[in-house]
Amino acid sequence: MMKRPIVNVLLAAVLLNLSIVAGAAGCPENGQAAQDFSLDPVGGGKAVTLSQLKGKPTLVVFWATWCPPCRKEIPLLKELYVRYGTKLNMLGVAVNFKQTEADVARFREANALQYTILWDKENSAADHYCVSGIPTVVLVDPQGVIRYRGNQITPSLMDLLDQYTGKKAT
Repeated sequence: MMKRPIVNVLLAAVLLNLSIVAGAAGCPENGQAAQDFSLDPVGGGKAVTLSQLKGKPTLVVFWATWCPPCRKEIPLLKELYVRYGTKLNMLGVAVNFKQTEADVARFREANALQYTILWDKENSAADHYCVSGIPTVVLVDPQGVIRYRGNQITPSLMDLLDQYTGKKAT
């Protein structure tokens, strides 16, 4: 009879160790250095490397054209692009799932997206950031540290944008 509690304790210890190892293995969290990536813009052009954007805050949004919550956030992202202007780097990272680069290019054109849209052809950036749902929003401060990670634009993210850009949103 005593074997069952011991087995449960051992199993719990193993699971705890696995979760610690998995966490240490790499999903970047708030307060940690942002993992670098380099992706090509949709439609061509010079690759954009996250680490080269240091000096200004960078908003990274992992998204897809077919995703209803992503589509719902597009007007707000366009508004943020205008509101914060050159004080903020904005990157829309289109994941390669149920869409093609051509789909993303058509969507960008149809929705007049002015901020940088990148194509994550191999989903390498999405994998590095452990994107398990879209949209996933990440704010990287001017020194390259993650300050926000979530699945939507929230009032706390807006406060951080104001803080890092030195501009109060209206």
